[in-house]
Amino acid sequence: MPDASQRKFSIVLVAYNSSDVIGDAIKSVPPGHQVIVVDNASSDGSVRIARDLGADVVELETNLGFGTGCNRGAAIARHDAILFLNPDARLEPGALDVLATAMDNYPQAGAFSPRIMLESGKQRYADRNRLINDKRWLNEVPQADCEIPMAPGAAVLFRRSVFEQLGGFDERIFLFFEDVDISARLIKSGGHIWYIHDAVCTHAGASSSGSSSAMTEFRNYHFMLAQRYVSAKHGLIFGLPRRLVSQSLKYVMALVRNDETRKAVARGRLRALFELSKPRRD
Repeated sequence: MPDASQRKFSIVLVAYNSSDVIGDAIKSVPPGHQVIVVDNASSDGSVRIARDLGADVVELETNLGFGTGCNRGAAIARHDAILFLNPDARLEPGALDVLATAMDNYPQAGAFSPRIMLESGKQRYADRNRLINDKRWLNEVPQADCEIPMAPGAAVLFRRSVFEQLGGFDERIFLFFEDVDISARLIKSGGHIWYIHDAVCTHAGASSSGSSSAMTEFRNYHFMLAQRYVSAKHGLIFGLPRRLVSQSLKYVMALVRNDETRKAVARGRLRALFELSKPRRD
């Protein structure tokens, strides 16, 4: 096992029309580490940029989603330390050195979460969800390394052995909640996740797959499908009728206010909810 000063990382980025941001993400990785870009059938220059910057590129013929893309990247990782990084995120100087030391300092941990900062300077935290039993992590910003109940997917480091034991990300989830699911599975298996305060990553947010009205609707459609799937998988009540009423009211309010963004959000979520309400044909 290499010591911290010799440890090499495999950095996996999943891209979908990410040409505006993927270059900065790749350039933030210090020389000597493996960079893997899995492209989900982009129609822009993401693949060309990744290749020009020396990344190992996996081109998928269709968009298979974030989790599947991560798994495809992990499959060709050469190193024991696999860091999944959003294409609209970047590592700050020294982040990998701090994470390498953390892997030695916390041998019981199977996954690690760096401190994720937004461009505004605010710290990016996990969204509230019912799979997190320890609410302190949602309400209090840690000021030092500590054990946490989940690792946000914008930047998460796994030991390869642990990632493989978990079976990787659940490929039935297309987008959203992959991090919640794999964190819950890791904790339930008796594993540990550690937050590493001095390893810093900056995340632009909402740039990985665009922000047009059509993309907003697309993302919120998959958000609702994933939330329903993960809730059922982990024994939580989803409340489909209540959500149908709530999202319908939100759509009406968006129409009244002529708010295009909120209309797109509600349309995407309602489309998913109507699909989920249809009788299953097994």
